[in-house]
Amino acid sequence: MLLTYIVILAFSMSLIPYTIDPYLPAFPAIGDFFGVPNGTVQASLAGVTIGLAFGQLFAGPLSDAFGRRPLLLLAMFGFAASAISLFFVTEISMFFVLRFTMGFFAASADVVARAVVRDLFRGQPMLRMLSRIFLIQSLSPIIGPIVGSQLVGLFDWQGIFLTFGFFGLALAIASTFFLVETLPKAQRRSSTPIGLARGYASVLKDRVYVGLLILGAVQISGLFGYLNTVSYLYQDTFGLSPQDFGVWFAVNSLALYLGVQFGGVMAKYFKAQWMLVVYAVIGTLAGVFLIFTAGQNIWFAEVGFFVLVFMFGAPATAVPTIALLNHGSEAGTAASLMGVSNFALTSIMAFVYSNLSTTSTFDIGVLITVCFGLSLLSLLVIVRPWTIPDLRKPIEESSH
Repeated sequence: MLLTYIVILAFSMSLIPYTIDPYLPAFPAIGDFFGVPNGTVQASLAGVTIGLAFGQLFAGPLSDAFGRRPLLLLAMFGFAASAISLFFVTEISMFFVLRFTMGFFAASADVVARAVVRDLFRGQPMLRMLSRIFLIQSLSPIIGPIVGSQLVGLFDWQGIFLTFGFFGLALAIASTFFLVETLPKAQRRSSTPIGLARGYASVLKDRVYVGLLILGAVQISGLFGYLNTVSYLYQDTFGLSPQDFGVWFAVNSLALYLGVQFGGVMAKYFKAQWMLVVYAVIGTLAGVFLIFTAGQNIWFAEVGFFVLVFMFGAPATAVPTIALLNHGSEAGTAASLMGVSNFALTSIMAFVYSNLSTTSTFDIGVLITVCFGLSLLSLLVIVRPWTIPDLRKPIEESSH
C-alpha cells in the first residue's frame, strides 16, 4: 500500500511540471499555428500560472472540508479532459482557456497530494516520505521536455497535449481503484465560508509558515523567469534546434532531481532550516554569476542555470515539512496557501518576464539574484532558523 501511495502521489505532483515543461520546445510552432507573436505564446504561460494559483486556492481548503479522495480524483479527471481538449483547439482564445483549466486541475492535484502526505506523516517521517515521492516526481521535469521536444519533431505540437492527457486519464482511472481517504470525517473542518476562513487565519498566525510562504514565492518567481526566457535564449541566441534544446533543458531538469535528493540526504545530517539558508545563498550567487558572464557562450549560461535549478530543488522536502509542522487539521489549507502565493506572484511577474532580454543572461541573472536574495532575507528576518526544532528528533503533535 505504501508503494502504491508513493506512485500515486508522485504522479499527482507531476501534473504541474507536465503542464509547463513539455510544451516549452513547442513555443515557436504554437505561435506559427495561431499566427501570433512570441510574446502572445509566452502570455499563455501566465495563463497557466493564474490557473495554478486558483487551483491551489480552492482545492486545499475544500479537501480539508470534504476529504482528500474526491478532490484528488476530480483534479486528475479535469486535467485529462483539459489536455485532451487542447488537441482539437483551433483558436488562440480557447487555447488560453484550456491552458488555464489544465493549470487549475494540475495545481489542485498537487496541493491535495501534499495534504495527504501530511495526513500520514509529520517531521522526519514526512521528510523521508517526500524524498521517496520526489524520487519519482522530480523525474517529471526531465521526462517532460524530452518527450515534448521529440513529439514536436515527430508530430504537430497538439500531440504533446494528447499524450499527457492520456497519461492523466490513466492516472485518474488507477487512482479510482487504489486511492483511499486519509482525512477522517472527525478531523475535517467546517465547509462554511467562516470555517474555511478560520483555516487560513490559523496558518497565517504562524510566523515560520509566513516566512517560508515568502521564500517559496520569490524563489519560484526566479525559476519562472528562467522558464520564460530559456527557450528563446537557447534557440534564438545560441542557435539550438528544438530537439537539442529539449536535451539541454532536460539536463537542467536533472539538476532539479539531484537537488531534491541532495536536500533530502542533507536533512538527515544537518538541521533542515539551516540548510535552507545555505541553498538561498548559493542560489543568489548563481544569479550573480549569470550577470557577470552575460554575453558569453551557452556553457556559462548552462552552469548558472544548472546551479539555479539545483538550489531550487534542494529545499523541496524541507520547506513543506517545516511549514506544515503544526498544521495537521488544516494541512490542505496550509499547502494551498503556499501554492497560491507561489503562482499568484509568478502571474503578477508576467509583465517582468515578458520584458526580460533574451540576447544574454544579464536580465535573468538580475532577477534571480533579487529573488533568491529576498528569500534569504525572509529566512533570517521572519523564519529565524534558530527558533525551529530539530526535525531529526521526535516531535510531539501539537493541538493544531
